[in-house]
Amino acid sequence: MNVIRSAGGGGRRSSFKFQHENPAAKHLVRRPTCTIAELMGKTKFSKDEICHLYRTFKQDCPSGEVSKAHFAAIFATLFPSGECFRYSVFLFRNIDRTNSGFIRFEDLVITLSVLVHGSIEERICWIFDLYDLNKDGMITRLELLQMVAAIFQLIVPVCKLNFTSITSAIEERTNQLFETWDTHGNGHVYKEDFIQYCLQNETIQKSMEMLKSNICS
Repeated sequence: MNVIRSAGGGGRRSSFKFQHENPAAKHLVRRPTCTIAELMGKTKFSKDEICHLYRTFKQDCPSGEVSKAHFAAIFATLFPSGECFRYSVFLFRNIDRTNSGFIRFEDLVITLSVLVHGSIEERICWIFDLYDLNKDGMITRLELLQMVAAIFQLIVPVCKLNFTSITSAIEERTNQLFETWDTHGNGHVYKEDFIQYCLQNETIQKSMEMLKSNICS
């Protein structure tokens, strides 16, 4: 990760244009559609924090956007022993809320704002949306099965994968979670029920705080 440079510029500056960008390459760069003021209204970041994030984003992603393949490649460096492609695709979809096929700076900073500065309820809602693969407002057993399988592939080294034992463990964990979350017994987990369950579960709340700490560190 590149060192985050000072945002610089005058106090009234409200766009993301910087003096030393190459004019000839402008047509290759996808600029944010929001001004800093608009992003401050959509997030809980200050002007300086948004400038810092944008400069870092431009250093890592000069084109101004991240494709699904690029995102998966970056994510793979965090879990070199596991198979992370499936999970990275699910995560990508949850950040790319406009379904554009790319993660833009606006998408990333809004996600980070929820995970870093959001309330416990807002962060739980974000997790629910991650598990709700087709974004229809409910989690089915099949969706949960796919997510649990993706997490297993992420944390279990590929060289140690045993298809039979892993499949059995995935099924068992899926059944355990779904029976707990499906409070109405109708084959669907609704967001309101998911939020209430997580708020009453001390282990989950500690995990959410750990996630926040890991992002901030």
